[in-house]
Amino acid sequence: MEVSVMTDKEYRILFTRSPQEAQSKLFDEYFNYVYTIVFNKLRSCAVKEDMEECVSDVFADVFEYLDKTSVQNADVKGFISTVAIRKAINMFHSLNSKSGRTVSLEESDADSISDSTDIADNAERGELRSTLLRLVEELGEPDSIIIIQKYYYGMSSKEIADSVSLEPANVRTRCSRAIKKLKDKLSNIGISLKEAEL
Repeated sequence: MEVSVMTDKEYRILFTRSPQEAQSKLFDEYFNYVYTIVFNKLRSCAVKEDMEECVSDVFADVFEYLDKTSVQNADVKGFISTVAIRKAINMFHSLNSKSGRTVSLEESDADSISDSTDIADNAERGELRSTLLRLVEELGEPDSIIIIQKYYYGMSSKEIADSVSLEPANVRTRCSRAIKKLKDKLSNIGISLKEAEL
């Protein structure tokens, strides 16, 4: 059985009739998809309540944006996935910085406890990832979507092209230009692209 995917146009038509019904249909259609993205990113550091909060935040942002603006691509799936990825990554960094990733002595033997060098190194890498994500978001759409989907989720140019309504060749060109811009932004703050581990 083929699952229908709501397009931006269909959402607009339904929204004109009933905003609540449009949001409810979109939520029902994409809840499992969003929850999967959030779960995959947060399962190592979040409890169920954190994941549910993140999913709610994703839909709040999606509804706010869609109620004001038309999505340029044929369907809203690519847009929703980008919002979900960004929200999940932000929550991941937030939860890890709050927790300090401490290890309980009762749950671990002395060999598995990180020394202060490892803790400092982990904190530095977390800060670097946050900076990298911020700079990627500053590239604007569709470049930020292309970078996130290619380097965070390993999607092919064809898969990305489908989600941003571009030809695969255009995706590759935009990706190359976006990487150059990102490299310049990182260089301005004294970080190499290799250090950023994109």
